[in-house]
Amino acid sequence: MKTLIPSVILVLVSTITASITFSLDAIGSVIQWEQFEGSYDSLVLRCSETAYETEDPDWGVILATVYPDSSGVFPTSVQIQGAFIVDPDKCIACGICINRCPTDAITEDIDGKAAINPGLCIACGICSNVCPVEAIFAPSSSLHYGLFGVTEESIEEFIQGSVQ
Repeated sequence: MKTLIPSVILVLVSTITASITFSLDAIGSVIQWEQFEGSYDSLVLRCSETAYETEDPDWGVILATVYPDSSGVFPTSVQIQGAFIVDPDKCIACGICINRCPTDAITEDIDGKAAINPGLCIACGICSNVCPVEAIFAPSSSLHYGLFGVTEESIEEFIQGSVQ
């Protein structure tokens, strides 16, 4: 009986904290979260290979910025078109991916690092395969996700996260 109680507690904690879910459909990735209380100008959805830590203010790569509808209500999911993403903290601005992209979906940002236009990306994976520092990836169920509310002062506040 003693081993059953910790297992039940673990399941309850996982159920409560696992508020962001990841799934795939024909168009790409679907990331869903639970409705929340609070007033924000926008939401930012981030992902990372590591779990969210409050000590890391720049945690994760921004996947999407979400705005409320005309009545001020935020959606509870976002569809990410089947595209790859560049982690600017890992990118060394070598340009290999830019030169190899068959659709010219990758350009340089203001820092000379790769930036992928999801509207042009065909998710072929060439960029990810040629990146020497593994800075390019596709959203997947193995990543950690975090939803942040952006205040009027442009401060991001952690709202929800996924549990792996």
